[in-house]
Amino acid sequence: MRSIMMKYRHAGATGQSPAMMQRLQISDHKPTTLDAVTRSIEVVGATENPSMVWDPARGEIVSEILLMSGCEIPVSRQIPLTIDHERDAGSVIGSFADMRIEGDKLVGRAVFSSAADAEPFYTKVTEGHLNRFSIVYPSNERQSIYIEDDSVQVINGRSFSGPLLITKQWQPKSLGLVLYAADDQATARSMPENQHKKESKKMDKKIRAFLERHGLSPDATEEQALAFLDNVDAPTSGGAQPVIRTEPVINPDVERANVIRIERERISEITGLCQRYEADTLAKKLIDDGSSLDLAREKVLDFIDAKKTSENLSHGPGVVTVDAADKFRSAATDGLVIRSGIRIEKPAIGSTDIAGWSLLEMARHSLMLANKPTNGNKLEMVGRALTTTDFPILMANVANKSLFAGWDGAQETWSEWCATGSVPDFKTNYLPRISETSDLDEMPEGMEYKYGVRTEAQESFSIATYGKMLAITRQAIINDDLMSMTDIPRAHGEAAARKVGDLPYAVLTANAAMGDTLALFHATHANVVAHAGSAPGIASIAAGILAMGIQKDLLGKRRINIRPVYFLGPKALEGASEIFFRTDRWSDHSTVATDSTFASTRVNPYAGTVLTRIYDARLDTDDANHWYLAASKGRTITVFFLDGQQRPYMETRNGWNVDGIEYKVRIDAGAKAVDWKGLYMNDGA
Repeated sequence: MRSIMMKYRHAGATGQSPAMMQRLQISDHKPTTLDAVTRSIEVVGATENPSMVWDPARGEIVSEILLMSGCEIPVSRQIPLTIDHERDAGSVIGSFADMRIEGDKLVGRAVFSSAADAEPFYTKVTEGHLNRFSIVYPSNERQSIYIEDDSVQVINGRSFSGPLLITKQWQPKSLGLVLYAADDQATARSMPENQHKKESKKMDKKIRAFLERHGLSPDATEEQALAFLDNVDAPTSGGAQPVIRTEPVINPDVERANVIRIERERISEITGLCQRYEADTLAKKLIDDGSSLDLAREKVLDFIDAKKTSENLSHGPGVVTVDAADKFRSAATDGLVIRSGIRIEKPAIGSTDIAGWSLLEMARHSLMLANKPTNGNKLEMVGRALTTTDFPILMANVANKSLFAGWDGAQETWSEWCATGSVPDFKTNYLPRISETSDLDEMPEGMEYKYGVRTEAQESFSIATYGKMLAITRQAIINDDLMSMTDIPRAHGEAAARKVGDLPYAVLTANAAMGDTLALFHATHANVVAHAGSAPGIASIAAGILAMGIQKDLLGKRRINIRPVYFLGPKALEGASEIFFRTDRWSDHSTVATDSTFASTRVNPYAGTVLTRIYDARLDTDDANHWYLAASKGRTITVFFLDGQQRPYMETRNGWNVDGIEYKVRIDAGAKAVDWKGLYMNDGA
């Protein structure tokens, strides 16, 4: 799982030494490297101090050292500064800029944005209330070596004792402002950087020049130069060249330093682990007793178990962060979706690696991340994953993505010519239509002005809920039945889209009554013609355009000049209709699409894109010769959704009727013709 994990290293920001901090009030803890003009402070983003991190490759918390020699700083020397470890753009409050390596530290300036949402965090940092930072780096872009317990390994000329994870190469991606941090040895600078450099000890220039003549890089740091000097043997005779040793030299001082370093690492790891779980008293006891790291981990696990309530009691072998579970869930979700053949624009990191996992493997890994036992037979193990881990959330995510893939992929035509609307409830809703006012009167001298007259009409409608149940059983998971996870929810998404598509076409074919109690298409509405021939032709299209154009407003005062935009027809007429619409010339003005004579004598005024043609099988009813003209969106039929939610909704619960997870898919929608004047029907008889 290394490829899907992000690693976090915690550092600190404080303006005073620990001893001085004990003597000062909190208001005195302001970082002295604050530059109010640039709204920045100097921060140590990471150090080579060991920190406790979750290692997905080993499935446990380990002590890790980030080697600064392997830090790949971006060319811009700048990464985002975020709130905690959030990864969305809204969490960015500034930048970690001017990044550089100084010995065993990654140093830079935390520059706070002037945006309003960053101001509270800038204030808390400058006042000394928030002073911890955490570096973020992706584990799939790092190179690490794990040193087993009781083993020693030399890396880059340095000796390391296990158990320890040494990260040789890594890329910082962001720096988070956090509440707690594991690395207490990394602090904000308490003096300007140039002053700090002046006070640091410098090597004698002549010695430095001597070393560079014998192989030292001119860019080497002071520490590297001193290490190079330790490996230089004096010449054995006059005039001989100095000898550069390539093998490490064992001396008591170095060994004593190693012992001290190992003890410091033990103390640091125990302190960091206990601080993470608010076990400071336990940390002091473990350090004073000389407890090993393995024993300390066991004691911390016992401490955690004792604090947990009966609802989340854990007997698992390790402790993981919520972030690890979240990232696994995202990668596993996209992996299953990819495996089912659904394309994802930006899959989660690691999803391609997990795509080959079986559902059973994912259930077992979910148990491990939740610190739950993975033993027992398959049915028991899967049942445990379904009731005590995030595995149901993973399955719900996959089902939701599959549901929406089916919804988005459905070949529906209604949205091309229908408007959409929103209603707040399932009650009867009303659409008022207000008429134009009466015409202005000529006003002779002395004539009294009169008020204009307006009238109104209204249409009523309501929406309904449409839904189905589906389930994913334990047996389907054990059988690795991906169809249950993806194909069935996708089919329900298609069914939801199909149901919504049925609604506006049902308005056309049902020809239901409008607010005036007359049918939508009615002679009184002047929007229907009978006995005009089956397929569209120049004369029949012209008749429809005329009928729509001369419709009057509610008061009958003026023609409203409605122009059709869409031609709606059944699949049965598509072939003949397209011949007509794609032919530029006809033999005479009465020619229709079914004529066999194609003499090029008259122009077809409706050829090309004059009308947008839409053919839908829902119009292939018993009266499959009917075709329609429709005005622009908003003047014909509107599809309404509850609270504007234009996608299906899925709810989930632990199975009661089945051993597994049950899902309920629903959508709340309705359709209504808002005005008959924007629609015209040719009955094709």
